[in-house]
Amino acid sequence: MDTAWMARLRTRWYGYAMSAALVAVFLGAALAALAASTVDPAFEPVVRRLVADGFSESRLRRLYSRAEMAFSQNAMADKLTSLYMRKYGLRIVADTQNRLSALGWYPGPVDGRLDRMTKWAIKSYQTAVGLPPNPAASESLLEELARNPVRAPENIAYPDFSAREVHDIVLTPQRLGEAREFYARNREALSRVRQRYGVPEEYLVALLAVETRVGLYLGDRVAVVNLSSLVAAEDLKRIESAFAYEKPSPDRRAWLEKKALQKGEWAYGELKALLRYADAQNMDPLSIPGSIYGAIGICQFMPSNALKYAVDGDGDGKADLFDVADALMSLGNILRAMGWKTGMSDEAMRKVFYAYNHSRVYVNTIMDAAARLREDAASGRLTP
Repeated sequence: MDTAWMARLRTRWYGYAMSAALVAVFLGAALAALAASTVDPAFEPVVRRLVADGFSESRLRRLYSRAEMAFSQNAMADKLTSLYMRKYGLRIVADTQNRLSALGWYPGPVDGRLDRMTKWAIKSYQTAVGLPPNPAASESLLEELARNPVRAPENIAYPDFSAREVHDIVLTPQRLGEAREFYARNREALSRVRQRYGVPEEYLVALLAVETRVGLYLGDRVAVVNLSSLVAAEDLKRIESAFAYEKPSPDRRAWLEKKALQKGEWAYGELKALLRYADAQNMDPLSIPGSIYGAIGICQFMPSNALKYAVDGDGDGKADLFDVADALMSLGNILRAMGWKTGMSDEAMRKVFYAYNHSRVYVNTIMDAAARLREDAASGRLTP
């Protein structure tokens, strides 16, 4: 046998094998890179839409390919559930009210709306059966009511909810203590805002106490993920599971589809604003925490308001809403834009705060907290 020929054959075969191995290695690396850079399918239309509006595709794809960028139905489901309950009432709430009423815990109407009395009844029942109080209607609560039908005491005293509702948790000693300490630590920055925009210190601090515990809690979500998810959830099919118990009729489903589209369009504008704000502040969008609907910073501005009203409060050339001085000055700026004037009446103040957040409970809480902080300042109880 020609050994030279065999050697050449072996060499050629080895070369082919090495080439194939290298191809496999490179192909595997390419496939791994492709898998790592895959955009969540729910976000692919969002990316294409942003590109069409002038955003850099390469930068967007790097952002949306990161592991944190995963679609969540929570924001849209939460918003639509709230709107649906307000308009039609929720079946799961009505079923809960029915069972609580039969056991003597709930004296109100079975209307499917999670009002103060319904929340009180749920918490009272849960406390009676040894569960942690959580005033929400759920299938697990219905199962507990069926499994453990503990009746209310014969002499149960139902509370009077005629007084203005407030967020009680904000007015606890701990939360008010946090607000007093913030006030004392930031007197100089607060004074600058009052001098420039006319907003007294106690109202600024009270608002921040409601929004973020004066900066101690900035949200446990990522703003860009939630806003992107809201945009993606314009397609109601992405959140259908949230309404599985309700089984909405065709006309109500059509209403939900319309609302999902409206909220998605709103969220798209806020998403664009967030990306521009992050770029202007040289921030990684995924480093920006926010509320379930994308509000950001110590004062919880929506991104579109961040672009309009965020101002530099400490002279460093930035308008960073996560910096106390900048956040306070920006808050004064937006409140003045919403109508704040020196010497205005309580009712006029309420209108300004309602413009900031469309919630009567929110406004009541700010006014109550501000009154307490004003008393503390007057009596010298503010200590850092």
